[in-house]
Amino acid sequence: MNTLVTSFLVLIPCAAAAALSIPPRDSDTQATAQTCRVEGTVAPVNCRGGAGRAYPVVGTLEPGEYFSVGCTVEGEGIDGESAWGYVSSLGCWVSIRWADLGCKRALETCQG
Repeated sequence: MNTLVTSFLVLIPCAAAAALSIPPRDSDTQATAQTCRVEGTVAPVNCRGGAGRAYPVVGTLEPGEYFSVGCTVEGEGIDGESAWGYVSSLGCWVSIRWADLGCKRALETCQG
Protein backbone atom coordinates (compact mmCIF):
# COMPACT_ATOMS: atom_id res chain seq x y z
CA MET A 1 0.00 0.00 0.00
CA ASN A 2 1.42 3.38 -1.02
CA THR A 3 1.05 6.43 1.17
CA LEU A 4 0.70 9.84 -0.38
CA VAL A 5 2.14 12.65 1.71
CA THR A 6 1.18 16.19 0.88
CA SER A 7 2.58 19.23 2.60
CA PHE A 8 1.35 22.77 2.47
CA LEU A 9 3.42 25.90 2.93
CA VAL A 10 1.59 28.93 4.20
CA LEU A 11 3.22 32.30 3.70
CA ILE A 12 2.05 35.27 5.73
CA PRO A 13 2.75 38.60 4.02
CA CYS A 14 3.83 41.55 6.14
CA ALA A 15 0.35 43.11 6.11
CA ALA A 16 -1.13 39.89 7.40
CA ALA A 17 1.64 39.72 9.98
CA ALA A 18 0.55 43.13 11.25
CA ALA A 19 -3.01 41.92 11.48
CA LEU A 20 -1.75 39.07 13.64
CA SER A 21 0.33 41.44 15.78
CA ILE A 22 3.57 39.87 14.54
CA PRO A 23 6.33 42.45 14.12
CA PRO A 24 8.16 42.54 10.81
CA ARG A 25 11.61 40.94 10.58
CA ASP A 26 14.51 43.11 11.76
CA SER A 27 15.72 43.39 8.17
CA ASP A 28 12.35 44.91 7.21
CA THR A 29 12.34 47.54 9.96
CA GLN A 30 15.98 48.58 10.18
CA ALA A 31 17.19 48.70 6.59
CA THR A 32 15.21 51.84 5.72
CA ALA A 33 14.47 53.36 9.16
CA GLN A 34 12.96 56.82 8.92
CA THR A 35 12.74 59.36 11.74
CA CYS A 36 9.21 60.71 12.07
CA ARG A 37 7.61 63.36 14.27
CA VAL A 38 4.13 63.24 15.84
CA GLU A 39 1.99 66.01 14.29
CA GLY A 40 -1.67 66.92 13.91
CA THR A 41 -2.71 66.34 17.52
CA VAL A 42 -2.42 67.87 20.98
CA ALA A 43 -3.08 64.54 22.68
CA PRO A 44 -0.76 61.53 22.99
CA VAL A 45 -0.94 59.07 20.08
CA ASN A 46 -1.53 55.41 20.87
CA CYS A 47 0.96 52.82 19.67
CA ARG A 48 -0.86 49.49 19.32
CA GLY A 49 -0.22 45.78 19.14
CA GLY A 50 -1.38 45.68 15.50
CA ALA A 51 -2.34 47.92 12.57
CA GLY A 52 -5.74 49.06 13.84
CA ARG A 53 -7.59 50.62 16.78
CA ALA A 54 -8.99 47.23 17.85
CA TYR A 55 -5.52 46.17 19.03
CA PRO A 56 -4.44 46.89 22.60
CA VAL A 57 -2.44 50.03 23.38
CA VAL A 58 1.19 49.08 24.03
CA GLY A 59 2.63 52.59 24.44
CA THR A 60 2.08 56.23 23.55
CA LEU A 61 3.90 58.95 21.64
CA GLU A 62 3.61 62.57 22.73
CA PRO A 63 2.84 65.45 20.33
CA GLY A 64 6.13 66.65 18.82
CA GLU A 65 7.95 63.45 19.84
CA TYR A 66 10.34 61.88 17.34
CA PHE A 67 10.13 58.15 16.62
CA SER A 68 11.72 55.74 14.18
CA VAL A 69 9.74 53.68 11.66
CA GLY A 70 11.33 51.04 9.46
CA CYS A 71 8.43 50.26 7.16
CA THR A 72 4.66 50.37 6.89
CA VAL A 73 1.73 48.04 6.31
CA GLU A 74 -1.86 48.70 5.31
CA GLY A 75 -4.27 48.61 8.23
CA GLU A 76 -7.35 50.34 9.55
CA GLY A 77 -7.84 53.75 7.95
CA ILE A 78 -7.84 56.84 10.15
CA ASP A 79 -8.92 60.10 8.49
CA GLY A 80 -8.13 58.60 5.06
CA GLU A 81 -4.67 57.31 6.04
CA SER A 82 -4.40 53.50 6.17
CA ALA A 83 -0.63 53.06 6.58
CA TRP A 84 0.70 51.94 9.96
CA GLY A 85 4.39 52.01 10.88
CA TYR A 86 6.22 49.65 13.19
CA VAL A 87 7.98 51.48 16.04
CA SER A 88 10.64 48.97 17.08
CA SER A 89 11.71 50.95 20.17
CA LEU A 90 8.21 50.44 21.63
CA GLY A 91 7.40 47.15 19.87
CA CYS A 92 4.12 48.44 18.45
CA TRP A 93 2.32 49.99 15.46
CA VAL A 94 1.32 53.65 15.05
CA SER A 95 -0.97 55.16 12.43
CA ILE A 96 1.05 57.22 9.98
CA ARG A 97 -1.88 59.66 10.10
CA TRP A 98 0.01 61.27 13.00
CA ALA A 99 3.43 61.47 11.28
CA ASP A 100 4.89 64.57 9.66
CA LEU A 101 4.51 64.92 5.89
CA GLY A 102 8.22 64.44 5.15
CA CYS A 103 8.16 61.14 6.98
CA LYS A 104 5.03 59.96 5.15
CA ARG A 105 6.66 60.57 1.80
CA ALA A 106 9.87 58.71 2.71
CA LEU A 107 8.42 55.53 4.22
CA GLU A 108 8.52 52.22 2.39
CA THR A 109 6.12 49.27 2.52
CA CYS A 110 7.29 46.26 4.56
CA GLN A 111 8.60 43.46 2.41
CA GLY A 112 7.66 40.00 3.49
